Amino acid sequence: MEKDRSTKMIAIIALCVAVIGLSVGFAAFSNDLTISSSATVTPEATDFDVNFSTVNTAETPGTVSGVATGTSGVTAEDATIDNSNAPKITGLKANFTAPGQTVTYSFYAHNAGKYDAYLNTVTYNNVSGETATKVCTAGSGTDDTMVQAACSAISVSVKVGSDNFTGSNAAISSHLLAIDTYEEVIVTIEYASDGTRADGDFTVAFGDIVLTYGSVD
Repeated sequence: MEKDRSTKMIAIIALCVAVIGLSVGFAAFSNDLTISSSATVTPEATDFDVNFSTVNTAETPGTVSGVATGTSGVTAEDATIDNSNAPKITGLKANFTAPGQTVTYSFYAHNAGKYDAYLNTVTYNNVSGETATKVCTAGSGTDDTMVQAACSAISVSVKVGSDNFTGSNAAISSHLLAIDTYEEVIVTIEYASDGTRADGDFTVAFGDIVLTYGSVD
């Protein structure tokens, strides 16, 4: 009997030691491996690219002819699109002889980039070196008072897509030009039919009109 009890006790002690030894064996070592990561994205500035075009089938710079309407004698000079640096159209000029005459130029804005483009603002800048967006100057022998009265009837406006802008700066929303699409731009120079006349020649200078497109609305 004593021998059996001793045998059982030894077996129990041996089992306890084995369990303790097993636990220590699994918990004795630990090793953490940590991965830290990041990335930077720097888009190419040229990926955002809106230009002017003479047609809406393939981006084409070059000559844009003005269309003269109204009373006889009005003529329009050719304008030129140049996208080689900052896209620009220059040379838009109306030659008026009387009130009731209009000259229009029709061309296109093309989204040639990799982002949707939104027309954010249309800005009417002052004439270079002046403090006004329009300056009328009397020719030799022309009465300046009459010129300034007639000047108020001469204006320039721009229509971009379906939106009209008639001479004051405008902030715009929801005007989308999707990737690889075109929208028509129409510039109108007008001598209103109810305008007064001057007694001789005079010139009208307008400041640049700037269309600002951005990647966000």
